[in-house]
Amino acid sequence: MKKTFVLTALILFALGALSAQHPVKPKVSEQSWRVLAKAQVNFERGDYGEAISLCEAARESRAKELKWNAYVMQNTLNSPEVKKKGPFISDLISVLKGREDFDALEIIDYWLGKKGADYFGNSLPKLAEWLKRLDEYPECDFLLAKIYRLEGEYDLALRFLKSARAQSDLLDVPAQKFDILYESAALAKAMGDKSELEGCLLLVVADDGLYKDDASKRAMARSAALKRKDVVDYFFMLHRHSALNSIKAYFELGQIYKGQKRLRDAWNMTANGVVCAFTWTLEILRDRSPEYSFGSLKGFFAECGRYEDVMAWAGSKQVWKGFYDMALLAKENGFEKFGSSMLEIMASSCPDQYWAAAAKNSLPAKSAGDSSAAPASSAQ
Repeated sequence: MKKTFVLTALILFALGALSAQHPVKPKVSEQSWRVLAKAQVNFERGDYGEAISLCEAARESRAKELKWNAYVMQNTLNSPEVKKKGPFISDLISVLKGREDFDALEIIDYWLGKKGADYFGNSLPKLAEWLKRLDEYPECDFLLAKIYRLEGEYDLALRFLKSARAQSDLLDVPAQKFDILYESAALAKAMGDKSELEGCLLLVVADDGLYKDDASKRAMARSAALKRKDVVDYFFMLHRHSALNSIKAYFELGQIYKGQKRLRDAWNMTANGVVCAFTWTLEILRDRSPEYSFGSLKGFFAECGRYEDVMAWAGSKQVWKGFYDMALLAKENGFEKFGSSMLEIMASSCPDQYWAAAAKNSLPAKSAGDSSAAPASSAQ
Protein backbone atom coordinates (compact mmCIF):
# COMPACT_ATOMS: atom_id res chain seq x y z
CA MET A 1 0.00 0.00 0.00
CA LYS A 2 2.83 2.35 0.93
CA LYS A 3 4.64 1.63 -2.35
CA THR A 4 1.45 2.28 -4.31
CA PHE A 5 0.96 5.60 -2.56
CA VAL A 6 4.53 6.65 -3.25
CA LEU A 7 4.30 5.61 -6.91
CA THR A 8 1.04 7.49 -7.36
CA ALA A 9 2.53 10.59 -5.77
CA LEU A 10 5.54 10.40 -8.08
CA ILE A 11 3.35 10.03 -11.14
CA LEU A 12 1.20 13.00 -10.14
CA PHE A 13 4.28 15.06 -9.44
CA ALA A 14 5.76 14.16 -12.82
CA LEU A 15 2.54 14.99 -14.62
CA GLY A 16 2.31 18.28 -12.77
CA ALA A 17 5.88 19.16 -13.68
CA LEU A 18 5.27 18.20 -17.30
CA SER A 19 2.09 20.25 -17.58
CA ALA A 20 3.83 23.21 -15.98
CA GLN A 21 6.33 23.17 -18.85
CA HIS A 22 3.60 23.48 -21.45
CA PRO A 23 1.92 26.81 -22.21
CA VAL A 24 -1.77 27.02 -21.39
CA LYS A 25 -4.28 28.21 -23.95
CA PRO A 26 -5.25 31.80 -23.00
CA LYS A 27 -8.81 32.38 -21.86
CA VAL A 28 -11.06 34.28 -24.24
CA SER A 29 -11.62 37.00 -21.66
CA GLU A 30 -7.85 37.45 -21.31
CA GLN A 31 -7.05 37.83 -25.01
CA SER A 32 -4.65 40.70 -25.55
CA TRP A 33 -6.89 42.61 -27.95
CA ARG A 34 -9.74 42.53 -25.42
CA VAL A 35 -7.49 43.88 -22.66
CA LEU A 36 -6.18 46.59 -24.98
CA ALA A 37 -9.76 47.54 -25.88
CA LYS A 38 -10.39 48.18 -22.18
CA ALA A 39 -7.25 50.31 -22.09
CA GLN A 40 -8.61 52.34 -25.01
CA VAL A 41 -11.90 52.92 -23.19
CA ASN A 42 -10.04 54.21 -20.14
CA PHE A 43 -7.89 56.43 -22.36
CA GLU A 44 -11.00 57.99 -23.88
CA ARG A 45 -12.35 58.57 -20.37
CA GLY A 46 -9.16 60.38 -19.43
CA ASP A 47 -8.11 57.73 -16.90
CA TYR A 48 -4.55 57.53 -18.16
CA GLY A 49 -3.16 55.65 -15.16
CA GLU A 50 -5.58 52.77 -15.59
CA ALA A 51 -5.03 52.82 -19.36
CA ILE A 52 -1.27 52.43 -18.87
CA SER A 53 -1.83 49.58 -16.42
CA LEU A 54 -4.11 47.79 -18.87
CA CYS A 55 -1.57 48.31 -21.66
CA GLU A 56 0.96 46.41 -19.58
CA ALA A 57 -1.62 43.70 -18.92
CA ALA A 58 -2.32 43.48 -22.65
CA ARG A 59 1.39 43.05 -23.31
CA GLU A 60 1.53 40.20 -20.76
CA SER A 61 -1.45 38.54 -22.44
CA ARG A 62 0.30 38.91 -25.78
CA ALA A 63 3.36 37.12 -24.39
CA LYS A 64 1.18 34.21 -23.23
CA GLU A 65 -0.43 34.02 -26.67
CA LEU A 66 3.00 33.97 -28.26
CA LYS A 67 4.08 30.98 -26.15
CA TRP A 68 0.84 29.15 -26.84
CA ASN A 69 1.03 29.74 -30.61
CA ALA A 70 4.67 28.60 -30.72
CA TYR A 71 3.88 25.46 -28.75
CA VAL A 72 0.92 24.48 -30.92
CA MET A 73 2.62 25.26 -34.23
CA GLN A 74 5.80 23.42 -33.30
CA ASN A 75 3.86 20.27 -32.38
CA THR A 76 1.90 20.55 -35.62
CA LEU A 77 4.97 21.02 -37.82
CA ASN A 78 6.71 18.07 -36.13
CA SER A 79 3.90 15.64 -36.86
CA PRO A 80 4.75 13.01 -39.53
CA GLU A 81 1.51 13.65 -41.46
CA VAL A 82 2.26 17.35 -41.82
CA LYS A 83 5.88 16.76 -42.78
CA LYS A 84 4.79 14.25 -45.43
CA LYS A 85 2.08 16.43 -46.96
CA GLY A 86 4.30 19.47 -47.41
CA PRO A 87 4.41 23.09 -46.34
CA PHE A 88 1.39 24.57 -48.14
CA ILE A 89 -1.49 25.61 -45.89
CA SER A 90 -4.12 24.84 -48.53
CA ASP A 91 -2.88 21.23 -48.69
CA LEU A 92 -2.66 20.80 -44.93
CA ILE A 93 -6.12 21.90 -43.84
CA SER A 94 -7.64 18.48 -44.55
CA VAL A 95 -4.71 16.79 -42.78
CA LEU A 96 -5.16 18.93 -39.67
CA LYS A 97 -8.90 18.23 -39.65
CA GLY A 98 -8.19 14.52 -39.90
CA ARG A 99 -5.77 14.81 -36.97
CA GLU A 100 -8.37 16.83 -35.07
CA ASP A 101 -5.67 19.43 -34.56
CA PHE A 102 -8.24 22.06 -33.63
CA ASP A 103 -5.85 24.38 -31.83
CA ALA A 104 -3.67 24.69 -34.93
CA LEU A 105 -6.72 25.14 -37.15
CA GLU A 106 -8.00 27.90 -34.86
CA ILE A 107 -4.69 29.77 -35.05
CA ILE A 108 -4.45 29.33 -38.83
CA ASP A 109 -8.05 30.45 -39.43
CA TYR A 110 -7.56 33.53 -37.27
CA TRP A 111 -4.45 34.77 -39.05
CA LEU A 112 -5.61 33.85 -42.55
CA GLY A 113 -8.71 35.90 -41.79
CA LYS A 114 -6.50 38.83 -40.77
CA LYS A 115 -3.81 38.64 -43.43
CA GLY A 116 -4.81 36.12 -46.10
CA ALA A 117 -2.84 33.04 -47.19
CA ASP A 118 -0.82 34.99 -49.75
CA TYR A 119 0.70 37.13 -47.00
CA PHE A 120 2.46 34.00 -45.73
CA GLY A 121 3.13 32.56 -49.17
CA ASN A 122 0.54 29.86 -48.35
CA SER A 123 3.29 28.33 -46.20
CA LEU A 124 2.63 26.95 -42.71
CA PRO A 125 6.31 27.20 -41.66
CA LYS A 126 6.33 30.87 -42.72
CA LEU A 127 3.19 31.50 -40.70
CA ALA A 128 4.77 29.80 -37.69
CA GLU A 129 7.91 31.89 -38.09
CA TRP A 130 5.90 35.10 -38.45
CA LEU A 131 3.97 34.34 -35.24
CA LYS A 132 7.24 34.51 -33.31
CA ARG A 133 7.30 38.26 -33.97
CA LEU A 134 4.18 38.80 -31.91
CA ASP A 135 6.27 39.67 -28.88
CA GLU A 136 6.03 43.16 -30.46
CA TYR A 137 2.72 44.94 -29.98
CA PRO A 138 2.46 48.11 -32.13
CA GLU A 139 -1.17 48.85 -31.15
CA CYS A 140 -0.14 48.91 -27.49
CA ASP A 141 2.89 51.11 -28.23
CA PHE A 142 0.65 53.50 -30.18
CA LEU A 143 -1.81 53.92 -27.32
CA LEU A 144 1.00 54.48 -24.83
CA ALA A 145 2.52 57.09 -27.14
CA LYS A 146 -0.77 59.01 -27.25
CA ILE A 147 -1.05 58.94 -23.47
CA TYR A 148 2.50 60.14 -22.88
CA ARG A 149 2.17 62.93 -25.48
CA LEU A 150 -0.93 64.25 -23.75
CA GLU A 151 0.90 63.98 -20.42
CA GLY A 152 3.78 66.01 -21.82
CA GLU A 153 6.22 63.08 -21.62
CA TYR A 154 7.52 63.63 -25.14
CA ASP A 155 10.62 61.44 -24.89
CA LEU A 156 8.56 58.44 -23.81
CA ALA A 157 5.95 59.17 -26.47
CA LEU A 158 8.65 59.31 -29.13
CA ARG A 159 10.14 56.01 -27.99
CA PHE A 160 6.82 54.18 -28.22
CA LEU A 161 5.96 55.81 -31.56
CA LYS A 162 9.25 54.71 -33.08
CA SER A 163 8.51 51.16 -31.95
CA ALA A 164 4.98 51.26 -33.35
CA ARG A 165 6.19 52.58 -36.70
CA ALA A 166 8.97 50.01 -36.93
CA GLN A 167 6.52 47.15 -36.36
CA SER A 168 3.58 48.54 -38.34
CA ASP A 169 3.44 45.45 -40.55
CA LEU A 170 2.16 43.55 -37.49
CA LEU A 171 -0.91 45.75 -37.10
CA ASP A 172 -4.21 43.87 -37.10
CA VAL A 173 -5.70 46.76 -39.10
CA PRO A 174 -3.05 47.85 -41.65
CA ALA A 175 -4.64 51.28 -42.17
CA GLN A 176 -3.83 52.13 -38.54
CA LYS A 177 -0.33 52.95 -39.78
CA PHE A 178 -1.81 56.28 -40.92
CA ASP A 179 -3.05 56.99 -37.40
CA ILE A 180 0.45 56.29 -36.12
CA LEU A 181 1.96 58.68 -38.67
CA TYR A 182 -0.57 61.39 -37.78
CA GLU A 183 0.24 60.89 -34.10
CA SER A 184 3.94 61.21 -34.99
CA ALA A 185 3.13 64.47 -36.76
CA ALA A 186 1.20 65.73 -33.73
CA LEU A 187 4.16 64.90 -31.48
CA ALA A 188 6.59 66.64 -33.85
CA LYS A 189 4.36 69.74 -33.81
CA ALA A 190 4.25 69.68 -30.01
CA MET A 191 8.05 69.38 -29.89
CA GLY A 192 8.49 72.18 -32.44
CA ASP A 193 10.25 69.87 -34.90
CA LYS A 194 9.09 71.32 -38.24
CA SER A 195 11.23 69.02 -40.34
CA GLU A 196 9.88 65.90 -38.64
CA LEU A 197 6.32 67.24 -38.92
CA GLU A 198 6.66 67.67 -42.67
CA GLY A 199 8.36 64.29 -43.00
CA CYS A 200 5.57 62.45 -41.18
CA LEU A 201 2.87 64.10 -43.30
CA LEU A 202 4.76 63.27 -46.49
CA LEU A 203 4.91 59.62 -45.40
CA VAL A 204 1.11 59.64 -45.12
CA VAL A 205 0.67 60.70 -48.76
CA ALA A 206 3.76 59.00 -50.20
CA ASP A 207 2.02 55.93 -51.65
CA ASP A 208 -1.50 57.16 -52.37
CA GLY A 209 -0.88 57.41 -56.12
CA LEU A 210 -1.44 61.16 -56.36
CA TYR A 211 1.45 62.83 -54.53
CA LYS A 212 4.11 61.53 -56.91
CA ASP A 213 1.95 61.84 -60.04
CA ASP A 214 3.50 64.82 -61.82
CA ALA A 215 1.13 64.39 -64.77
CA SER A 216 -1.90 64.92 -62.50
CA LYS A 217 -0.19 67.90 -60.91
CA ARG A 218 0.34 69.55 -64.28
CA ALA A 219 -3.17 68.67 -65.46
CA MET A 220 -4.78 70.30 -62.41
CA ALA A 221 -2.71 73.45 -62.88
CA ARG A 222 -3.65 73.62 -66.57
CA SER A 223 -7.35 73.19 -65.75
CA ALA A 224 -7.22 75.92 -63.09
CA ALA A 225 -5.44 78.29 -65.48
CA LEU A 226 -8.22 78.17 -68.09
CA LYS A 227 -10.25 81.34 -68.75
CA ARG A 228 -13.53 79.61 -69.51
CA LYS A 229 -16.64 80.76 -67.70
CA ASP A 230 -17.31 77.36 -66.11
CA VAL A 231 -13.68 76.78 -65.13
CA VAL A 232 -14.50 75.57 -61.59
CA ASP A 233 -17.15 73.07 -62.69
CA TYR A 234 -14.89 71.93 -65.52
CA PHE A 235 -12.04 71.34 -63.04
CA PHE A 236 -14.18 69.09 -60.82
CA MET A 237 -15.61 67.29 -63.84
CA LEU A 238 -12.09 66.24 -64.78
CA HIS A 239 -10.25 65.45 -61.57
CA ARG A 240 -10.93 62.57 -59.19
CA HIS A 241 -8.75 60.65 -56.77
CA SER A 242 -9.71 58.44 -53.85
CA ALA A 243 -7.26 58.64 -50.93
CA LEU A 244 -9.25 59.11 -47.75
CA ASN A 245 -6.29 58.83 -45.37
CA SER A 246 -4.36 61.56 -47.20
CA ILE A 247 -6.87 64.41 -46.95
CA LYS A 248 -5.76 65.83 -43.61
CA ALA A 249 -2.06 65.50 -44.53
CA TYR A 250 -2.51 67.36 -47.81
CA PHE A 251 -4.30 70.24 -46.09
CA GLU A 252 -1.65 70.47 -43.37
CA LEU A 253 1.18 70.36 -45.92
CA GLY A 254 -0.57 73.11 -47.87
CA GLN A 255 -0.52 75.31 -44.78
CA ILE A 256 3.13 74.50 -44.07
CA TYR A 257 4.20 75.47 -47.60
CA LYS A 258 2.02 78.57 -47.57
CA GLY A 259 3.83 79.69 -44.43
CA GLN A 260 7.14 79.08 -46.21
CA LYS A 261 5.96 81.17 -49.21
CA ARG A 262 6.16 78.10 -51.44
CA LEU A 263 2.92 79.07 -53.11
CA ARG A 264 2.91 76.54 -55.95
CA ASP A 265 3.63 73.68 -53.55
CA ALA A 266 0.91 75.03 -51.25
CA TRP A 267 -1.53 75.06 -54.18
CA ASN A 268 -0.58 71.53 -55.26
CA MET A 269 -1.04 70.06 -51.79
CA THR A 270 -4.28 71.89 -51.08
CA ALA A 271 -5.70 71.01 -54.49
CA ASN A 272 -4.81 67.34 -53.89
CA GLY A 273 -6.61 67.43 -50.55
CA VAL A 274 -9.70 69.06 -52.05
CA VAL A 275 -9.82 66.58 -54.94
CA CYS A 276 -9.51 63.61 -52.54
CA ALA A 277 -12.20 65.03 -50.22
CA PHE A 278 -14.46 65.86 -53.18
CA THR A 279 -14.08 62.34 -54.61
CA TRP A 280 -14.83 60.67 -51.29
CA THR A 281 -17.86 62.87 -50.64
CA LEU A 282 -19.13 62.30 -54.16
CA GLU A 283 -19.03 58.54 -53.59
CA ILE A 284 -21.06 58.94 -50.40
CA LEU A 285 -23.65 61.10 -52.16
CA ARG A 286 -24.01 58.57 -54.97
CA ASP A 287 -24.55 55.79 -52.42
CA ARG A 288 -27.27 57.85 -50.75
CA SER A 289 -28.90 58.95 -53.97
CA PRO A 290 -27.98 56.74 -56.98
CA GLU A 291 -29.64 59.14 -59.42
CA TYR A 292 -27.35 61.98 -58.36
CA SER A 293 -24.49 62.90 -60.70
CA PHE A 294 -22.11 65.81 -60.48
CA GLY A 295 -23.10 68.73 -62.70
CA SER A 296 -21.79 71.77 -60.88
CA LEU A 297 -20.03 72.69 -57.66
CA LYS A 298 -23.11 74.68 -56.65
CA GLY A 299 -25.27 71.58 -57.00
CA PHE A 300 -22.67 69.51 -55.17
CA PHE A 301 -22.76 71.92 -52.23
CA ALA A 302 -26.55 71.77 -52.16
CA GLU A 303 -26.49 67.95 -52.13
CA CYS A 304 -23.98 67.91 -49.26
CA GLY A 305 -26.24 70.19 -47.26
CA ARG A 306 -28.99 67.56 -47.30
CA TYR A 307 -27.09 65.18 -45.02
CA GLU A 308 -26.08 66.00 -41.45
CA ASP A 309 -23.44 63.27 -41.27
CA VAL A 310 -21.84 64.44 -44.52
CA MET A 311 -21.70 67.97 -43.14
CA ALA A 312 -20.24 66.73 -39.85
CA TRP A 313 -17.58 64.69 -41.64
CA ALA A 314 -16.65 67.57 -43.94
CA GLY A 315 -16.40 69.91 -40.99
CA SER A 316 -14.20 67.51 -39.01
CA LYS A 317 -11.83 67.13 -41.99
CA GLN A 318 -11.80 70.90 -42.68
CA VAL A 319 -13.06 70.28 -46.21
CA TRP A 320 -14.81 73.67 -46.53
CA LYS A 321 -11.66 75.41 -45.35
CA GLY A 322 -9.80 73.37 -47.98
CA PHE A 323 -12.06 74.70 -50.75
CA TYR A 324 -11.60 78.23 -49.42
CA ASP A 325 -7.80 77.93 -49.18
CA MET A 326 -7.68 76.42 -52.66
CA ALA A 327 -9.51 79.45 -54.05
CA LEU A 328 -7.16 81.93 -52.37
CA LEU A 329 -4.05 79.99 -53.41
CA ALA A 330 -5.36 79.81 -56.98
CA LYS A 331 -5.41 83.60 -57.09
CA GLU A 332 -1.92 83.81 -55.57
CA ASN A 333 -0.65 81.42 -58.24
CA GLY A 334 -2.12 83.44 -61.10
CA PHE A 335 -5.29 81.37 -61.57
CA GLU A 336 -7.40 84.48 -61.08
CA LYS A 337 -10.53 83.33 -62.91
CA PHE A 338 -10.60 79.99 -61.08
CA GLY A 339 -10.04 81.53 -57.64
CA SER A 340 -12.61 84.30 -58.03
CA SER A 341 -15.22 81.91 -59.46
CA MET A 342 -14.76 79.45 -56.62
CA LEU A 343 -15.11 82.20 -54.03
CA GLU A 344 -18.32 83.39 -55.70
CA ILE A 345 -19.75 79.85 -55.71
CA MET A 346 -18.81 79.38 -52.07
CA ALA A 347 -20.24 82.73 -51.07
CA SER A 348 -23.62 81.88 -52.58
CA SER A 349 -23.80 78.12 -52.09
CA CYS A 350 -21.40 76.69 -49.48
CA PRO A 351 -23.57 74.77 -46.99
CA ASP A 352 -21.29 75.83 -44.14
CA GLN A 353 -22.30 79.39 -43.27
CA TYR A 354 -18.97 80.31 -41.72
CA TRP A 355 -17.02 79.53 -44.89
CA ALA A 356 -19.75 81.02 -47.10
CA ALA A 357 -19.29 84.30 -45.19
CA ALA A 358 -15.50 84.01 -45.34
CA ALA A 359 -15.66 83.57 -49.13
CA LYS A 360 -17.99 86.56 -49.47
CA ASN A 361 -15.62 88.72 -47.44
CA SER A 362 -12.71 87.69 -49.67
CA LEU A 363 -14.42 88.93 -52.83
CA PRO A 364 -14.11 92.52 -54.07
CA ALA A 365 -16.83 94.77 -52.62
CA LYS A 366 -18.73 94.94 -55.91
CA SER A 367 -18.94 91.12 -56.06
CA ALA A 368 -19.59 90.60 -52.39
CA GLY A 369 -22.63 92.86 -52.33
CA ASP A 370 -23.85 93.61 -48.81
CA SER A 371 -20.88 92.03 -47.08
CA SER A 372 -21.03 91.22 -43.41
CA ALA A 373 -18.37 89.95 -41.07
CA ALA A 374 -17.94 86.23 -40.76
CA PRO A 375 -19.64 84.72 -37.73
CA ALA A 376 -17.51 84.49 -34.61
CA SER A 377 -18.07 80.74 -34.30
CA SER A 378 -16.28 78.59 -36.85
CA ALA A 379 -17.56 75.37 -38.33
CA GLN A 380 -14.01 74.05 -38.71
